[in-house]
Amino acid sequence: MFHMPCFFFISGWLLKDKYITDLKKGVLNKIKGSYYPFVKWSLIFLVFHNLLTSLHIYENSYSWHDFLVKTVRILTMTGSEQLLGGYWFLISLCWASLFTLLYLHIFNRKWKIAPIGIFIGIVGALLIAFFEQRLPIDLPQQLKEQTFLATAFYLSGYLFHKIDRFHKIPLVAGIGLLLIPAFVALYGNWSMIHCKGWLVIPYYFVALTGTLGIFSISGWLSQLKLSPLFIYIGNKTLYILTFHFLSFKLVSWVYISIQGYPMENLTQFPVLSNAGSYTWIIYSLVGVGLPLFIWKLFHISFKTSSLKFIQFNKQYNENK
Repeated sequence: MFHMPCFFFISGWLLKDKYITDLKKGVLNKIKGSYYPFVKWSLIFLVFHNLLTSLHIYENSYSWHDFLVKTVRILTMTGSEQLLGGYWFLISLCWASLFTLLYLHIFNRKWKIAPIGIFIGIVGALLIAFFEQRLPIDLPQQLKEQTFLATAFYLSGYLFHKIDRFHKIPLVAGIGLLLIPAFVALYGNWSMIHCKGWLVIPYYFVALTGTLGIFSISGWLSQLKLSPLFIYIGNKTLYILTFHFLSFKLVSWVYISIQGYPMENLTQFPVLSNAGSYTWIIYSLVGVGLPLFIWKLFHISFKTSSLKFIQFNKQYNENK
């Protein structure tokens, strides 16, 4: 209910003022951080689509026309591969950060940025998200309510950082804040993708309480010996986002093999519909652990190869 808003909130929290002043530099920075990885990994997964189909990971192969259409959608950030379903976050993050930079840059040129100005931006983004479906014209996919809801959370993170008070919420209060989305979850399945129309406003406040609760718990976790592990995982978030659905397929393949089910069941996405209730633990551990393991293995191999090349080049120059 709030893990994606939490990402947008933290991204806004980390926004540096220098990017607001230097708009060109800020835009290039945001494109490098979201557009570039989106296009790079989406094209890589697109190239291997038909191979993955032959392994029963996808249902249907692509024709040359499909590849062309998918390439255009990737370059315009209007679509990606199914295994990169979580990449909708990068699409919304890119637009939310650009809208925020543009708004704050214009506001800063006329008036000095103050909490009231940021708050006006939040309200404006929420109103656009609220009225999007009531407009007489159909807006492009990048300008749907999801993007402006993301902008509201992005601006909220920047606002709370400016106020600089709410990240020191006591643990008990943080747990209390988390109880609010937990209670709402008993009566509905809210998420950024599904909340439209009038639900946008209550969803914003519910997701915000969960986000602030996470901030409180994070302050407590940072004092534990496990904190370096969370930091290590957090620094590899993009790789986990990229490969966790593919890692899920490994769990599904093992489960299918043990149970003797038809291998065609592997096409079920993102996980097996008939898997046991306990398998969420295995999916979670593998979905996080395998991408980290592959990343470590790749970088160790790359580092070893680089050292060998440097040593060889040094020895060659000495002999020469």
